[in-house]
Amino acid sequence: MSNGRPKVLLFSTMRTTFVEDDLQLIQRIANVKWVCSKGFLAIAKLKWAMLFRKVGIAWFASVYSGVMVFFSRLFRKESVIIIGGADVITDPHLGYGLLMSGWKRPIVRYAVRNATKVLPTSDYLKKATLQACDYKGANLQVCFPGLDSQFWSLGRSRDDQVLSVAYCDTIDRISVKGIDLVLETARQMGEVSFRIVGVNPEVLSQVTSSIPENVQIRPPLERGTLLEEYQQAAVYLQLSRVESFGIATAEAMLCGCIPVVSDVGGLPETVGNVGCIVPNGDVTAIVSAVHNILRGKTDFSEEACRQWAAYRFSIQQREETFRDLLLG
Repeated sequence: MSNGRPKVLLFSTMRTTFVEDDLQLIQRIANVKWVCSKGFLAIAKLKWAMLFRKVGIAWFASVYSGVMVFFSRLFRKESVIIIGGADVITDPHLGYGLLMSGWKRPIVRYAVRNATKVLPTSDYLKKATLQACDYKGANLQVCFPGLDSQFWSLGRSRDDQVLSVAYCDTIDRISVKGIDLVLETARQMGEVSFRIVGVNPEVLSQVTSSIPENVQIRPPLERGTLLEEYQQAAVYLQLSRVESFGIATAEAMLCGCIPVVSDVGGLPETVGNVGCIVPNGDVTAIVSAVHNILRGKTDFSEEACRQWAAYRFSIQQREETFRDLLLG
């Protein structure tokens, strides 16, 4: 302990906004050392860190979290794994999932089965973890992402615009995130403006030679600019073929966008009954849903979307979970 605060390791292999958000949250509770690394150096850092930390927390079940769990057990420390999606979900047709690798699968299973606590970010991911790791799951506890409802807020004006946000830097990612479905929807709705944020244009050009004139492609945006995009759009599209939760969907809902999502993974539980859920890949149903929302032919509202997301994905609830784990 340091000044009554537990010493905690937070490990990740990449710097992302959701990892940084958790870092800030855990820093309110504990003395945190963040290790962001890959390769043999990461393994050495994990061993050294777990010697001096009370608890190790790893984002994603992986070979690295398996190493962390091994050292935590060796040094009689505690370990927490946050399940994100690709670590336990596998889709061979899309080449998606860490468990596609035969040698990684037993290490991931070891990590999940032997961690002190495992936190899937949705009920869907809890079921996927049970299936992938084939155990009773006594250490599983669903912990939804915590989003800042003061930052992700309603704007002053809104256009009849459709928005989709997905970080896509490979052809496989474009397929996983259903960007081709967004483009086909736009082709059938030429009178409506569409924006797709986060897609690499060079990668997209390998998938399609023509972008509809009513579609604007934008690169990944910093939070302040992304907030403006959410605030201006009326409809948010998430047409993923694989999706564990849908953080961008929840952010958009906090900003008052009415979501239209595919009936895939954790997306239905993300939108609840305040958004439209369509059959996976059914462009006709997608077009109909977007038209109905823009024409005011549904009972969905920006206020209901925001209230649902603010309650369901509050930072306070996530912080409470971590307080119980680290201070209990």
